[in-house]
Amino acid sequence: MKKSFWVTVLFLLLSIPCMAAPPVVGFVTGSSGLGDLSFNDMAYGGIRKAQQEYNFKLIILEPKEDGESTEEDILTVVEQSDIILLLGAQHTELAKEVALKNPDKKFILFEVPVEGVSNISSVMFMQHEGSFLAGALAGYVTKTGKVGFIGGTVVPPVQAFEQGYREGALYARPDVEVFVEYTSPAGDFSGFSNPKRGYKLANELYAKGADIIFAVAGSTGNGVIEAARRSGHYAIGVDSDQDSLAKGAVLTSMIKRLDAASYNELKAVLEKKFSAGVVYYGLKDGGVSLSEMKYTRDKIPADVLEKIEETKEKILSGEIKVTDLLPKG
Repeated sequence: MKKSFWVTVLFLLLSIPCMAAPPVVGFVTGSSGLGDLSFNDMAYGGIRKAQQEYNFKLIILEPKEDGESTEEDILTVVEQSDIILLLGAQHTELAKEVALKNPDKKFILFEVPVEGVSNISSVMFMQHEGSFLAGALAGYVTKTGKVGFIGGTVVPPVQAFEQGYREGALYARPDVEVFVEYTSPAGDFSGFSNPKRGYKLANELYAKGADIIFAVAGSTGNGVIEAARRSGHYAIGVDSDQDSLAKGAVLTSMIKRLDAASYNELKAVLEKKFSAGVVYYGLKDGGVSLSEMKYTRDKIPADVLEKIEETKEKILSGEIKVTDLLPKG
């Protein structure tokens, strides 16, 4: 064949645009890892939805038994990824450090506000608002005048849940007694993945007279829910709609829409609309809410349900101001 033919073929081949490799998303889970039916699984649902739409490769890093991921493992994920999502306050300092060293990569950090870093978007939830409603419901429903709260470990996001819950319970019933336990001490993130410990603590609080316990503790909360089911008392679920885990024993769940947030933030990056800084999800936009109470609504007096709706409106209007313990960006 003539040389000109092959020159033409080569020219045409070179003119065809190269297929870009799909982006890689790294997902560093929170302390209890996947399968917690709560915090991590909720975020993962949004990530998977985005993956189905945008066809990216996904790398997942789950924590060690102590509830934390090693710096080495996180750096490996960062090295392999274009976009990195990190769940949990324990990742904050490393995320900021690594983001500054990798300005071409985008970081999405959940639970801690970060300003001033051009490639970090941080997602915050106004859990104090939703927790106030959960506490108010507990205050109206309790028969003993005693309710409980079990947290995974002492970190600001969990303390924000506790504060909102306490204020809501006292709003509904000023003489209510609120028992508080944390599964592990500050700095020990294993408290989010210890259902047996959650079960034991819940039974201790039920024995002290609490008849409703709000668990904010990852998979540890599954033990609290099981204790509620076996004892005939109530638990309150968290992050995802956990009402079906023990039908009739979970009074309600305080839902944090980590699925919507992870999907929205990934979509923004993938569509070249990334915005650094802090974004908030709260009652106003459905970022936090109580569950529909599918299995308990018929057990709750109609006037109580009306009071919860009124309380929600008062929070939205600013008539009720709930304390927010979380730092602002």
